[in-house]
Amino acid sequence: MKLLIKTAAAAAILLVAQQLQAATISWNNIDYSTNLNNVFTLDITGSDFDVNVDGGGVNLSYDPNIVNVLSVSIDENVWDFGSQGVDTGSINNSVGTVNGIMVNAWSEVTGDFVVASVDFIAVGLGITDLTLNEFYFNPWASAGSAINPLHQAGDVTVSSVPVPGAVWLFSSGILGLMGLSKRKKMNK
Repeated sequence: MKLLIKTAAAAAILLVAQQLQAATISWNNIDYSTNLNNVFTLDITGSDFDVNVDGGGVNLSYDPNIVNVLSVSIDENVWDFGSQGVDTGSINNSVGTVNGIMVNAWSEVTGDFVVASVDFIAVGLGITDLTLNEFYFNPWASAGSAINPLHQAGDVTVSSVPVPGAVWLFSSGILGLMGLSKRKKMNK
């Protein structure tokens, strides 16, 4: 009986320890800042996968009034299952979603890796969450068993482009020249 209790306690400790360092799907930059009309790329990454990943999929949601997705790309050298096992998803900028980004591999994929690179354009001012969740039709798996990674959201802050100091200096110079020109005309 004591052996059974010790075994159960050890199993519980291992389970808790595994959850503390759980596999995670997130962004390479959780808190990104940019300016209006800028085009930028963020990577969806996997980290702390201690088993070989067969593949998986994610959905992305965002505020389409702040950012739009231009494209999604996948490194087919890592995710080498072929065109049948890789999908960049369906981009819908009117509602702010990319559904069905899928990756699969024949080769060994463990540890930390890039799932996909997403190209955005900043179309409005403000902050938007970049929410990731598992794509139901292609769950993360290893040897046919579900992995269930954590999905961590990120956010993007879009600001207006500040007017550089040179513009102010140039403008004040032009106004000064205009004032001088007017003064010369008045003296004649």
